[in-house]
Amino acid sequence: MTAETMVNNLLTEACTNRISDIYFLPKKDTYVIEAKNSLTTYTVAELNYDETFALMNYLKFNGGLDISERRRSQKGAFSYTFQNSRINVRISSVGDFLNRESLVIRLIYPQKKVSDSDIDLVNYLLPYARLKGMMIFSGPMGSGKTSLMYNLARIVGRNKKVMCIEDPIEIAEEDFLQLQVNVEAGMTYEELIKTSLRHRPELLIIGEVRDKQTAQQAVQAALCGYTVFTTIHGKSKYSVVSRLKQLGVSSFEINNAVNLISYQRLIPTNDKLEIFADFLNNQQIERYQANDQRDSKWQSLLNNALQKRIITNEIYDEYVAG
Repeated sequence: MTAETMVNNLLTEACTNRISDIYFLPKKDTYVIEAKNSLTTYTVAELNYDETFALMNYLKFNGGLDISERRRSQKGAFSYTFQNSRINVRISSVGDFLNRESLVIRLIYPQKKVSDSDIDLVNYLLPYARLKGMMIFSGPMGSGKTSLMYNLARIVGRNKKVMCIEDPIEIAEEDFLQLQVNVEAGMTYEELIKTSLRHRPELLIIGEVRDKQTAQQAVQAALCGYTVFTTIHGKSKYSVVSRLKQLGVSSFEINNAVNLISYQRLIPTNDKLEIFADFLNNQQIERYQANDQRDSKWQSLLNNALQKRIITNEIYDEYVAG
């Protein structure tokens, strides 16, 4: 069986099972291929080094990576067609201290329309999404924050100029002007934010705030009267405030720039994955910064779900801390 056939079979199986990540992990004498979705991680196969290198070389070639480089960190992307849908495939590779290369594949699926169970969440967020200033979507990787942000953007950005800056573009949207970060070409988050503001967008989406420069540019755009959507990785709604301060944003700027912080997790319930979300509006942000006033709404959400037997005790214990 050729490497091309093996990769196609691997990606087809992954798409069928809605896998989000595939890992090529080196062991002593073999490579283990693992797959991860929202519920679990499992082993797909265990291959020898020659078989694995053939697969990784094929993937790296398609993703535009240097096949001869096995130590230095590399990243790339390509598209894969599954059931008439285009799946964006992102690849990241790096070698360990023994020069054994590992590789991770991230599969990004076409975005679904807002489900009935998420309509209440979207309706709650819409008034804040229409305000000038910043709206922050937080949560760990894979919590659905980017999908929620784009769903809101489609609604509030209808017939408006919407610009997106991401690294890389995860969700292709024809009606938005999407810019992709390319550090080697000088197209950093900071430079692209400056460029985008010259276009005077009615909604600016900044894929992720991850450094001081991006944080300052995003906050300044919000303070200047732009509507800004962005994401930050965090373990609670309160941790977002701490993260912004760590990135050099003052309490005054946070109070005046941020309209709402949304924290969410995708949690397994009895029959599906559901979004559990917690919020800090502007008034709550000010009170929290003034006297560390907190609430226990996240725990209340989980307690209520447990009492109604929507989630199990094991799920409660896993997610109750955020």
